[in-house]
Amino acid sequence: MKKIGFLLAFVVSIGYAQKFESLALTPPMGWNTYNTFAGNFNEKIIRDMVDVIASSGMRDAGYRYIIIDDNWTSTRDSLGFLTVDTVRFPSGLKALSDYIHSKG
Repeated sequence: MKKIGFLLAFVVSIGYAQKFESLALTPPMGWNTYNTFAGNFNEKIIRDMVDVIASSGMRDAGYRYIIIDDNWTSTRDSLGFLTVDTVRFPSGLKALSDYIHSKG
């Protein structure tokens, strides 16, 4: 009897599993620096990858995220906050972020 109750609860919950019909029609789709380059990347590589995603049709197919994983940092400041590696990211993360957003 417990199995039937669980199955019934599961079937009923399917109709109520999502509050908004248009939310998450696909899984989050994007590109992560670590998956391709591990820790060996810089600003130019990311800009190049963004250009490929935008021009190849991947963006239009739903790829919306660029994830800059580990290795974007240099040292910590006097308060202990991480700072941007200015050798790898000479324009800074704000400029890179603006570039990424400009490509959609």
